[in-house]
This record gives sequence, C-alpha cells and structure tokens, in this order.
Amino acid sequence: MSGSLPDYAVITPVRDEAGNLPRTAASMVAQSTLPARWLIVDDGSTDGTRELAESLAAEHDWISVVSAGPRTGTRARGGPIVRAFEHGLRTLAERPEVVVKMDADLELPPDCYERLLEAFAADTRAGVAGALVMNEIRGALKGDVRPEFVHGALKAYRAACLEDIGGLRASMGWDGIDEYAARARNWRVHVLEDVVVVHFGRRGAKQPWYRARFEEGVANHYMGYLSSFLALRVVYRMAVETPPVLGGLAIGAGFLHSRFTGLARVDDPLAIAQLRSEQRERIRSLVRHPSPPNRWRGQPAVASRTE
Repeated sequence: MSGSLPDYAVITPVRDEAGNLPRTAASMVAQSTLPARWLIVDDGSTDGTRELAESLAAEHDWISVVSAGPRTGTRARGGPIVRAFEHGLRTLAERPEVVVKMDADLELPPDCYERLLEAFAADTRAGVAGALVMNEIRGALKGDVRPEFVHGALKAYRAACLEDIGGLRASMGWDGIDEYAARARNWRVHVLEDVVVVHFGRRGAKQPWYRARFEEGVANHYMGYLSSFLALRVVYRMAVETPPVLGGLAIGAGFLHSRFTGLARVDDPLAIAQLRSEQRERIRSLVRHPSPPNRWRGQPAVASRTE
C-alpha cells in the first residue's frame, strides 16, 4: 500500500538532546516508510546535539540539519519549539502532503509513519493525526495524555489543514489550539491507539513543578478556557497533582494572572468557540455521568478532544 500513501516530511526542533537523539534516529531509520525529508532544527544546543545530527545527515541523504539561531534566557515551553518548527517548515524546498512535528526523545515502532499515512489516505478530511505516546517510568509505560488526545511530542498534519488554521501558535497551548482550530474548520483528528510511541521525557519535567503548572494556567487563558471548566480542572488537579493542592492552585494562579493582567488570547475566534462548545459538552456529560477520578488522571492542560 506504500505506493498510495501521501508523502511526508518530519521536522524535529532540538536543544540539548544528545542523550536521546540516537534512539530516536535509530527508530526513524528503521521506519517501513521513510520520509522525503527529516529536518532537524537545532535551537542553540551546547551538548553535542548539533554534531550528532550532522553525523546522521552525513549517513542519510534524507536527513538535513539547520540552525534556528541561538536563543537566550530560561527554558520555556511552547514558543521556542513552535518557532523552530516554523523555521524548519520554511526551509523545506517542497511542501509534502503531510508535515510532522516530532520531538527528539521518542522511540517509534517501525510502522509508525506508515500507519499514520494510512489514516490520512483513508480520510481526506483527516487534518491532524498521532499515535499513543507513553512515558517510560520505572520500567512501566504510562501516559500523561488521555488516549483520545494527540500528544504534542508527535503530531502529523495534512499540509492543507496546517495552512487552513494559520500554522501553529508560538505559545504554550499550541498543541491544543491547533486541534480546536482544525475541527472548527471541519477537519478531523485521529489518534491511533494501537500505535505506541515511547516518550523519554515528561510534560514539564525540565522545569520546576510550580513554573510548569503556572504556565499551564497561562496556556489555559491563552486558549480561551471557560472559567467554569478551569475551576473544575483546578479542583481535580489539586487532588491528583504532586505536590497535592499546590499543583492545582498554581494552574489557577497562572490563569488568573493572565486574565487580570490582560494577556492576549489566541487570535482565532473560531478555535475559541470550538473549545468552549466542547468544554460545555464535557461539563454536561460529567453532570449526567460522573467519571471515576482516574479517567481524568494526567490530563494535560494543552491538549484537545477528538471526535
């Protein structure tokens, strides 16, 4: 079937991933359907990541390395990654039918991209697709994103959909607002739950917990969350987050700080309307059929629901 599959390119923003990139590269080389281009965008690495990426490019003519330019300041989530991805997208000589944003700390099954491409081939309105991304924690695989969500570590976009939604937003929350924007424009989102990708990192693990949770609240405001839905999230995360209570409060503090300081929301009214419509339906569903607590465990602040 590979001859009938759409072509694709993978863009991987990297910064100081020398410890993880070899495993990711090994699983990319082993793919049953290779990309037209794997573009590694180095965002100011200082640990040998750039040199490692260039050695991979020397071995495989479908791998390229470009620089996103040095950046300064503390580690941030969302904005730098999206800017590096968009820079890579601009440098592609030809735009393939499917474009993938992939992290450098993943291990993929050999048929991962073949299966994702099959999903795009089978549904002409498939705009976003992804696999089930799991974290390796003490020898066991656990998810930090509900399985019906597309994890931000590996997101495949039909190029026409990506253009339709105006590209990705350079802000934390990019990997949620993209799906709301897509569904608002009648694109469909698919998660292949039987394709398991191992993620070596964890959501916000490279930041202090309080900063990571505060930024989630900022992202919730940016995405246009309903206050009532945010309140439910805060209460739940107070119960399950580590440390207890404080994690949820930090999310609420980030949201309130953004609201009362007048921080901007995403510049896509259709996406915000879609998000709020789905959140109202989620609230009604919870009222009608209360969920057991573990159904919500690990739900990220910056993901979105598929249909």
